[in-house]
Amino acid sequence: MVNNLRDYKSSAVAFLEAAAAGNVEKAFEIVAPHFLHHNPYFKSDATSLKLGMAENAGLHPDKVFEVQSVIGEGEMVTVHSRICMPSRSLTVAVVHIFRFEDGKLAELWDIAQAVPEQMINELGMF
Repeated sequence: MVNNLRDYKSSAVAFLEAAAAGNVEKAFEIVAPHFLHHNPYFKSDATSLKLGMAENAGLHPDKVFEVQSVIGEGEMVTVHSRICMPSRSLTVAVVHIFRFEDGKLAELWDIAQAVPEQMINELGMF
């Protein structure tokens, strides 16, 4: 069980790394019984998201997950990351927002945007 901001940050990153690697059961070990998420492509319960993550890992075994930054305050943690899927020639910028409660992951939001091949902004998305 996590109980401080450093633990929350480490737990958020470990959750994402495990899920991206296909170790979804391990990722969900820190999830609270009343966990909710806000991914618009799945029902809001833990089981639906877990199944979706497992399916995605199976479809994209070559997926590479790279943390760019981690920000935390209180029981909230935000992780900005890059996900590369070479088999689809796709790179996605993702922001995950975690809310912990009593040391467990209680709520999750994720916002994703495909990285365009050509960008007007010379700084890019990372």
